[in-house]
Amino acid sequence: METTATKHSRNASRSSRPRSTTKGPLDQIDDPLGTETVNTLSSPEPAAQTELFGVSFDNLDPLAPDELPPTVEKDLSFLLRYEIYHSLSQLDIPHALRSEFIVPTSSESLSSTLQRLEKLLAKGHFLLAAHLSGTILASSLIKPTDIKRIFALFYTRLACLQLSGNTINAAQESKALEDLTSAFYYVEPLPEKSEKGPSYPRHIVPWPLRVLAVRLQSIGFGDSRRGIGGLYEIGLEARREILRPDLNPAERQLWRERLADLGIRNVNALIEMGDLNAAKQALDSLRMSGIDKAFCTSRKTLLLVMIGDLDSARQLCSEGSEAEQGFFNALLSMAEGQYNTAADEWRSLLERERYRPDEAIIQQNLAVCLLYTGQLNEAREVLESLVQKEHSFPSLVYNLSTVYELCSEKAAKLKNELVETVAKQPVTGVLNLDRPSADFKI
Repeated sequence: METTATKHSRNASRSSRPRSTTKGPLDQIDDPLGTETVNTLSSPEPAAQTELFGVSFDNLDPLAPDELPPTVEKDLSFLLRYEIYHSLSQLDIPHALRSEFIVPTSSESLSSTLQRLEKLLAKGHFLLAAHLSGTILASSLIKPTDIKRIFALFYTRLACLQLSGNTINAAQESKALEDLTSAFYYVEPLPEKSEKGPSYPRHIVPWPLRVLAVRLQSIGFGDSRRGIGGLYEIGLEARREILRPDLNPAERQLWRERLADLGIRNVNALIEMGDLNAAKQALDSLRMSGIDKAFCTSRKTLLLVMIGDLDSARQLCSEGSEAEQGFFNALLSMAEGQYNTAADEWRSLLERERYRPDEAIIQQNLAVCLLYTGQLNEAREVLESLVQKEHSFPSLVYNLSTVYELCSEKAAKLKNELVETVAKQPVTGVLNLDRPSADFKI
């Protein structure tokens, strides 16, 4: 078993400080995202990639080490301490949207408790799921050496706290992981597997948790530069994995997608720091070859809008399909303050193609344009029609609540009625059901 001293020791080959050069694994010229220069060897297909929630607590990361060496046992009791997890409250949730916290009984098994957790996640009860995840971690239901379940539950706890608007609590709790680059979190490969796989130490923490922890720990420690350095650190690992000769195409593609995602997260982190020039440079250097180009182009265009570089955003979106150009042209018109023009463009999109998957977003944007041009009644009609069609995403109910405040003296009553309507809508599992009162401006 690992000792406490081992747990806190550093791996000498891995530095946690930001790289001194401006070039790194996320923006090097010889980006492996754009080439197929590595010889691939035949190997078994990897395990299927799981969904974010509600599928399996044993396979959060299909590329993580399958098992630890027989002489190694990791003790994660430092993540099972009761004092780590903040008490959660529903005081800021409207009464119509509240549900009781689930507390496992003394006779309940771990498997049945996890099934209840998966049901909460599938329904979208993220605050309740965060509470139950923390309860399981702080109980006697789970063994300190059950690393896969502990990491999966800890990831679920942090992710659900973020989704339910408790990011600060998640940031504080993520500090319990301490230094994810320490030697404690690495294991040497099994001797019989080192011939076919990598011969260097492998990280035992699932990739989604590592990526989430980078941002949360930078918030928790109040050091935004720590987040940038952390992204580059795991970016180095992603590049190394992509260049492995023993990977099959599916595994290599997954690592490419991870590296591309880190590049976008790096730009996001720079924007949060307020360094828009660096964000623009990082965005220009991103290489997206071999990845879902349309999706990545959309993300880059939205980031350019956030930065304020509308000319570059317009040039980038002009390279996309006609449908994408229409959407982003209307969005860019809004960004330039041309709300009448944008309203006409949103209407044109709806007239040209009915039953678009993003129809609700387009109609909401149309309502915002109508609001800014003083057409309050029309904006209210559009937003209320969306609610009647059982849409209730956060920006929609917030905008409708704003319209109620602007056009009615009975805004409080209308907003409470909106809460009741949302509470009666069918559960889809896509939206957070534990909605704070701030979403409705109550």
